[in-house]
Amino acid sequence: MIVVTPHPRFETYANQKVSIGGQKICFSTNGIAVTPERPTLVLVHGAGGSKLDWPQSWRSVAEATAPFGLPSSTAVLPGQGGQALHAHPVIAIDLPGHGGSGGLSLPDITGHSRAVTGFLQALNLENVCLVGHSMGVGVVLSAALQSSERISSLCLIAGAARMPVTPELLKGLQNQTEDTVAAIARSCWHKSTPEHFVKTTQQRMMSAGGNVLLNDFTACSKLDLSAKLAALQVPTLILASQEDRLVKTAEINAMAQAIPKAQLQIFHECGHFLHVERASVAAAALAGFLANAA
Repeated sequence: MIVVTPHPRFETYANQKVSIGGQKICFSTNGIAVTPERPTLVLVHGAGGSKLDWPQSWRSVAEATAPFGLPSSTAVLPGQGGQALHAHPVIAIDLPGHGGSGGLSLPDITGHSRAVTGFLQALNLENVCLVGHSMGVGVVLSAALQSSERISSLCLIAGAARMPVTPELLKGLQNQTEDTVAAIARSCWHKSTPEHFVKTTQQRMMSAGGNVLLNDFTACSKLDLSAKLAALQVPTLILASQEDRLVKTAEINAMAQAIPKAQLQIFHECGHFLHVERASVAAAALAGFLANAA
């Protein structure tokens, strides 16, 4: 069991590391003590990403994060709107080969999910709500199907049990990485989102490196857990955007119908990063789900 004493100023801890199978997994916490009575949220990022892809106010309870974000007229508030989750411990991890974590990136979802279940075991976490975004959805689904005794619920954001990737995109990542990443970054966001956030996504993906990106999107292309979803027996919240240009709504609807205890909420006027573009509403939906699932 981990207990984190809040820092007097920032009340958050970034870039902690734990060794799993000989490799270091980097993570941050929001400073809220872990107890078995309340769910601990473990956030798992998507392809070419890191823990920084989650809203800062989800990862920190510090008042200093409150002013960060876009003008309210855009309805896009990165770093704001996570107050509904501040009653819960929140841990954001970097998958192997991503962000501050060691090891190599993996071209399959199963390897990443084993790292996640190993992380839960290493920190002796129980009553965990695994929260995945995009590729992270496949990772947390696989983790729950592998070993569910520490997992009490799931939240699946902008991802599905199948996420087909075109051969053209994979070839683009191999041969025209920068142009392909620019196109992916643009597709991640709603058309109303300011260019700054598109550029930030592009820069973060490029900093991950071509091999990591290719491995991640290859892993997504091979993912198909649809035949196994009926075995999931934990409450599952699915958050999706009608305007998502990366993951088809039909795939998400099929997943929602196949998971026995799933509930689906569709967002509008946002994109693949709906948890950032609608940080406040998404946080409130997750907090309400956790309260009802208890």
